Amino acid sequence: MRESDHEIDAKSLKQKKLPNNMDEEINMIENLPDAMLLHILSFLPAKDALKTSILSKRWRHLWMSVSNLYFEEWRPDKFVMFMNSAERAMMCRDVPRIEKFSLSSHMLNSACINALISNALSFKVQDFSLRLVYVGVPILLPHHLFSCPTLTVLNLEEVTQFPCTACLPNLKKVRLSCCLLPHQQSLLQFFSGCPKLQKLILNRCFWRDANLGFISTPMPEPVDITQLSSTTCLPDLKELELSFCLLPYGQSMVQFFGDCPKLQKLTLKECQWGLAKCLYISTPMLESLVICDATSSSGCKVVISGANIKSFSYHGDLTTTYCLCSSSIVDACIHVSSKGMIERGGREKEVAHRLHKLIMECCNVKHLELSPDTLEALAYAEELDLPVFQRLTHLELKRKSVDLSCRALNRLLQKLPHLDCLDFRMGIFLSKKHKNFALDPLPPCFLTQLKIIKIHTFSLTDEELHAVGILFRVSTVLEKVYISGGRLNQNKISMLARESKFEIISM
Repeated sequence: MRESDHEIDAKSLKQKKLPNNMDEEINMIENLPDAMLLHILSFLPAKDALKTSILSKRWRHLWMSVSNLYFEEWRPDKFVMFMNSAERAMMCRDVPRIEKFSLSSHMLNSACINALISNALSFKVQDFSLRLVYVGVPILLPHHLFSCPTLTVLNLEEVTQFPCTACLPNLKKVRLSCCLLPHQQSLLQFFSGCPKLQKLILNRCFWRDANLGFISTPMPEPVDITQLSSTTCLPDLKELELSFCLLPYGQSMVQFFGDCPKLQKLTLKECQWGLAKCLYISTPMLESLVICDATSSSGCKVVISGANIKSFSYHGDLTTTYCLCSSSIVDACIHVSSKGMIERGGREKEVAHRLHKLIMECCNVKHLELSPDTLEALAYAEELDLPVFQRLTHLELKRKSVDLSCRALNRLLQKLPHLDCLDFRMGIFLSKKHKNFALDPLPPCFLTQLKIIKIHTFSLTDEELHAVGILFRVSTVLEKVYISGGRLNQNKISMLARESKFEIISM
């Protein structure tokens, strides 16, 4: 359709009578300054931003000044049209810089793709994202992509060709996902060319086979960051996220984190410890640690040390033993696998004892997040006494609804003398078979400290009302109850608290 045809369509739309509220909305948008309109257009895909040129004379050239360009097309039959549209968008630009550039497509024509990338780089792009799905033999990306002095963010997905060196003096964030990385020494040289790197994410990345040039097996070896620890130094790195990576151990791990003196946030997702018997995670500035365990990491002991760790989060089935050597942790989150999965593996006692040890080492936290599965796993170690959480004021129970009759829950509540807020993120219930149930012994915090109860996803079933009624009756200093749910009935809930003084608030 020609541009004149677009204008005719736009005029015909204007001639139709619009509702008064729509006229007001259109006038409100038209009254916005150009800077605000450009900001709105910067969130749209390039092809949609281009379509706004038919709206009016004011909009005809406005899209040319958008600082963010997002190109995406996955239909092979539309590739030629897509590239023509992208080339036009680049040629018509009237601003000297591109802040964000994103390209997602099949690699059907390497010359066209590389020309588009080179064109974008000529606009001093700062944030560059690329996802290419290859059809045929992979091609080498333009070398100046890896020597662009203005780049601050680089996001590459499913890229299989990398140069041996890079010169990215202002690069601060790198995310490599599902990439085939160069040989280990080349990767060292690559990162040595990024002296200001602050955030590094490696997700499902693999090494290139030295002989074949491609992946040598159906399931290639994950990146072994041991090879990054011998000579590289990342002095400004603050965030590191590794997913499906092979981690170093012993002195290699110590040296690796010694090369990251400013590291503040570390995330390990489904990483493998290999043959390691003991793994050390220690860096002086570390504040946040997130671990999502891999089932293949059995038989390893992980020692975590840091004087400034404030937040610790664990998700997994505790095939690994963890030692938290830090008394500074304020927020802790522990979620273990479902009871059924643990029982099928015959690991009830092993998981319970490792979980007990982890909870013991989190006894100084102020905020604790657990799941019902974690409580059920803890029930297999009833012979072990829990610590007293002297500083804990907020307990959050997530992932699924909590059974108030759970013995491990009552055991834990007994050890929370200063609990101020009890938060049931997925609700709470009590089976009808527990008609005469009572919290026995009653946790002291219900009589002296507990002021806030939060109950989410509340649907007013008899089992839920039974549990809530007991909580309301025994919480003598309760001040506020926050409740949310799809079928919330304020009157019915208020009946439970008619004789109480606390306030019920709908979320």
